[in-house]
Amino acid sequence: MRIVSDGTTAEIYGGRFTGKVQLEMLNEAEAEGHPDIARVSFADGAATFWHSHPGGQKLLIISGVGRVGTEAGETELLPGTFVDAPAGERHYHGAAVGHDCSVLAITWGTTDWEDLAP
Repeated sequence: MRIVSDGTTAEIYGGRFTGKVQLEMLNEAEAEGHPDIARVSFADGAATFWHSHPGGQKLLIISGVGRVGTEAGETELLPGTFVDAPAGERHYHGAAVGHDCSVLAITWGTTDWEDLAP
């Protein structure tokens, strides 16, 4: 058993965020086909750039008010909301304007980042 109270923290992970974002890597994938697990805290209105994941991504809103966007539009997310982004789906996520948000992110494969903010 391994218990992680605080993960490895990077203030701006990969430079692919708008606003202030803190990423805590809780568990790096030990092999291909296994997910990375991170806690991501977004300050007021901060969000990821557009991106996709070859193996998909699962998000759980831990606290605050979040948002997720796809080509179909943007949706506001409250604590306890679960998001299932399928493999290859282009999306972004973060905090709603006027709110902070913390998210548990479970990601399969290397993120395919775009140089485009929402």
